[in-house]
Amino acid sequence: MFKKLFGVLFPCLLSILYFGCVDPVAPEYIFIGDQIIIEGLASSISGTSYVTINQTSSDFGIYRNLFQEGATVSFTNVDTGQTFLLEEREDVYVPSDDFTVKPGESWELDVVLADGRNYKSRPETVIEPVEVSEIRAEYNKELIFREDSGKFVPGHSILVDFDDPPSKKNYYFWRFRSFERQTYCEVCYGGNFRDGECKPDNTGLSGYYFVYYCEQNCWRIRFNENIEIFDDKFSDGTYIRKLPVGNVLLYNKEDILVQLEQVSVSYDAYEYYKRLKDIVDNNGNFDAPPPSAVVGNIFNPGNADEIILGRFTAAAASQASIFIERGQILEDMIESTLDPISETDPPYRPNITTAPCNESRTRTAIRPEGWIGN
Repeated sequence: MFKKLFGVLFPCLLSILYFGCVDPVAPEYIFIGDQIIIEGLASSISGTSYVTINQTSSDFGIYRNLFQEGATVSFTNVDTGQTFLLEEREDVYVPSDDFTVKPGESWELDVVLADGRNYKSRPETVIEPVEVSEIRAEYNKELIFREDSGKFVPGHSILVDFDDPPSKKNYYFWRFRSFERQTYCEVCYGGNFRDGECKPDNTGLSGYYFVYYCEQNCWRIRFNENIEIFDDKFSDGTYIRKLPVGNVLLYNKEDILVQLEQVSVSYDAYEYYKRLKDIVDNNGNFDAPPPSAVVGNIFNPGNADEIILGRFTAAAASQASIFIERGQILEDMIESTLDPISETDPPYRPNITTAPCNESRTRTAIRPEGWIGN
């Protein structure tokens, strides 16, 4: 979710004060390129740990994050010295599917880029999670306002109940994965699906695009777009009820399974996510330039002056799932639908009309636990 956070930008001009009045002036920002951004999570829930490594870039005024391929990434259990290597998959590094951390353990992250640069995290101790008592979803036809469309969009607000432990400071962070049935596994524009990829069609016969149906059951995976955190400062030891912790937008009207994680984080992690949340909320979205550096617990052992954006967090979470039926919703969905234009025979012989559901961070053929129906 932090993939689009572009770099360190500093306000050069804030405002001009005059005697007796204040005239607001829009701030100007300076973009600093070639900045390393590392985001990592070692989780108590299998299949949810990850590390992303990007470097900021600006070409012709376009700000981008460039994924750093070929890095050597590992999690280390500080107590036992055991190291777990992560594998590179589609712009992300992940450990084995059965990797988990446990409360009380301390972990750290080690990254060596392809060019030899080395980055480490300070040790992070895993905190005991707090169980979710109940999860529910409430539909709102004007759930949030989106800057890209300039209007309110519909969706479901995810709410939870839980017992906050008494006489103890607790900091919470929520994230979720959602699963929807996927109909098309490939869409090829100006070409055809051959040998596992879209290839240009040199016959001049193809249309603007062809769709390819999934060969087997397939689910699209989405992730939360907003940062949701909570400090129990004013609710210590109470029963928290119907706390909003996520927004599931109506991208389409397929039924959807939401797997929510209630993560117990340290004070330092909470403060980091709070700064990040302030930036995103105050600037509209992740594409807006942040007004200050979002620095966490990652450093360069060979250069103490280098600023590294991002954070490594080791945390335990409780998990709760909810299945939402959306077929009866009347409001327009956010995504536009493609007309199902498939190859025909002739002119394509043999014609291909299907594609495999390749496993990735955003797609799976494995039936998610909690899915209802076919």
